[in-house]
Amino acid sequence: MPSSWSSSLRFELQFTGENINLWGDKLNAVLQHADYAVAGWLAKPLTGDYTLTTANAGDDEARAAMIKFTGAGPFTVTIPSVSKRYDIWNACTGAVTITTGAGATVTGQPGEVAAVICNGADVVRSQGTAFGGQRLTGVADPVGAQDAATKAYADNLAFTANAGILPGQGPSTNGWALFSNGSSAFWKQIVSTDFSDFNSKVLGVQVALAVAL
Repeated sequence: MPSSWSSSLRFELQFTGENINLWGDKLNAVLQHADYAVAGWLAKPLTGDYTLTTANAGDDEARAAMIKFTGAGPFTVTIPSVSKRYDIWNACTGAVTITTGAGATVTGQPGEVAAVICNGADVVRSQGTAFGGQRLTGVADPVGAQDAATKAYADNLAFTANAGILPGQGPSTNGWALFSNGSSAFWKQIVSTDFSDFNSKVLGVQVALAVAL
């Protein structure tokens, strides 16, 4: 009876009594493939959409544990429809979408490194939802409505000078007053002319009170 092959990683499963005097070599080949599946690194240049190679009897790209894609993009990379995990590094200048050709897909943005898992059809990100009290750092400013916002972005948004919104503040505005021209607010250092109307009104009230008394 001939050898068969494992479903996910295409390891040779030797039949009892088969491959006399070749058993050791074949076992070593399987161990090499297992090593590549656990810790193997593949640097893969892309020039277009691509399907990772597979081979029952030899080396193949789809067994790699970690894959770095380079090139322009955007590209679509097709992986085998079997259960497996990959660590993907998108070093392309465009997005790279990982798919089995059916089911859910994962799109890695330029520069993104992500772990993805495949259940034989769907490709999804492997990511935690709890950070254990740690800070999430190195985050870019939000673009989409559901993106997380950085502290710098929130601070800037809160003090951006727009109509009806408190304008920005800084050391140069220390001690200044908030003015409005009827359409927008702005910070301004108070000068004596700012009190001209105030002084005339106060003086008028004082004269009126003196006459009344």
